[in-house]
Amino acid sequence: MPSIALLAPVLLPLIAAGVITAFGLTEFNAGPLVVSAGAWAALIALMAIWLSVRSTQELNLGPLGFGSRLDLRVDAVAFAFGLMVLVPAALLLTLQRRTWQEATLGLLGVASAMGAIEAGAVILTALAAGTAATLAVVQLDTEDVRAPRPRWSMLLAAWLALSLAGVILQVRGGTAAYSAIPVSALTVPIFSLIALAGVLASGLLPWRSWPAQVWSRPSLRAAGLVVATLYPLGFYLLARAYEMGDGRYPHAAFNAVLASLGVLVALGAAVRAQAAATRREFLGEVIPGLGGFALMTLALGTPLGVGAGLIALGTASAMIACLSLVPDRAGPAALVAIAAAIGLPPGLAFGARIVGIESTFEAGDFFGLIGVAGAITWVMWMVAGARATGLPAGRGRPTGETFPRIAMTIAALTLAAGPALGVIQVGFANPAQANVMSLPPGSASGGFTSVATVTTVLPVVALFVPLLIIGLLVFGAANTGLIRTQSRPALFDLPAARAIARARRIVASIAVPEQYRSIFNPRALETAVAGGKPLLWLASLAALAFAVTR
Repeated sequence: MPSIALLAPVLLPLIAAGVITAFGLTEFNAGPLVVSAGAWAALIALMAIWLSVRSTQELNLGPLGFGSRLDLRVDAVAFAFGLMVLVPAALLLTLQRRTWQEATLGLLGVASAMGAIEAGAVILTALAAGTAATLAVVQLDTEDVRAPRPRWSMLLAAWLALSLAGVILQVRGGTAAYSAIPVSALTVPIFSLIALAGVLASGLLPWRSWPAQVWSRPSLRAAGLVVATLYPLGFYLLARAYEMGDGRYPHAAFNAVLASLGVLVALGAAVRAQAAATRREFLGEVIPGLGGFALMTLALGTPLGVGAGLIALGTASAMIACLSLVPDRAGPAALVAIAAAIGLPPGLAFGARIVGIESTFEAGDFFGLIGVAGAITWVMWMVAGARATGLPAGRGRPTGETFPRIAMTIAALTLAAGPALGVIQVGFANPAQANVMSLPPGSASGGFTSVATVTTVLPVVALFVPLLIIGLLVFGAANTGLIRTQSRPALFDLPAARAIARARRIVASIAVPEQYRSIFNPRALETAVAGGKPLLWLASLAALAFAVTR
């Protein structure tokens, strides 16, 4: 495979966006055909690049300045995260109808996210991801300017923090390339910036952050695509940090803090999910919950934990596509989606959580307590899911935006994929894990039929296949038409959450005096960003790249 092919996953969506724009300016919407071709072509190109050689490939496009280079790289980590972005994005861009402006912005966002993943250095990742964040804000406001969306300032702060870390690495370590950064250069302050960028970029916070907020929008076309392209990028930074640190973070305290944060994120989402008033509110907490479990295991610093975290992230990626297509009303599609989301056996989420909690116990000491907290959080998710089956739908979805059969198929596949956990670990998680840290003998093996760790062997085929058969028989015998919407009490009320919401509204209502509003108006700045032409902001980011690297 020639090195120039590494440009294909980034260029193909850009070319498709250019074609759509050219036709759109002539008042002809070529989006439905061209947008799907651009997205699927990028996915096929990524798979061809990696599967043809299954080894790291690099492309050097010349210097950016001050020692920085425009390098692209596809390795096992880039392949895994590229699949997490491209698969749900391609499904959503193909199935959901969009205006040519929305289709163009969606493809530009996909191309920017792939540019961040394929970037060979920290600074280039920050620039590409900052572009993706800006395009996400523009895309959401183009669809509905009054609907909830992430604050552009928060997203930009994440990637500016990463830019600062990249500049410091370039100056002090001589390079910001992931594969060449000296281990001694990844100091505590620099990693703190990288971790901050990852947490803010993916909204990994115990309270209701942007991945849950955008799910309350009237339409989920833009919301689903934005979550699909932006949400994995924060985890990507935390995974790459292992590579920069030769398989570990600069201090063990970071592992403990980030793993604890993961449990808190999953627990906060579970608490809000069990108190949800509508099914839409419950579904809005699913992705933060899956992300919390993924962060809990990814941050352990062990090969088994990293592998389990990657599988959990892959499951979250599939659920993003599923939840974007499932209707709010009750029915088989919603029932199967809820079962897949909460980790009902023998689904992929179930297997990932079993291995993830096992990895916390194997890590020992304080991490064992994190595993206990994770198990308790999982039980709460089960209760929340059982309650959600009878909740009212909530906000309705526009006609033509939902595809119940496809959503049900995606959810059913994640449930049926549990027995293939060993295959997924060997073919998907282990190569990426081995790319960022060495794999000690016996730490995670077992082949295609089981997952073997230091302390136990999980026979996924022998154990999960009977569970899958029993689940199919129960689902076939059950009459899903008997499910009725009804008011169901929560396990416990959330007075503290209401107080926090009131405090946030009070803070948000604070206004700058009239005579100073023209000088300092963050909301007006964000409105200008959303209302401006994407090419203007892309040119601004290019100018920022030039300034940073000079």
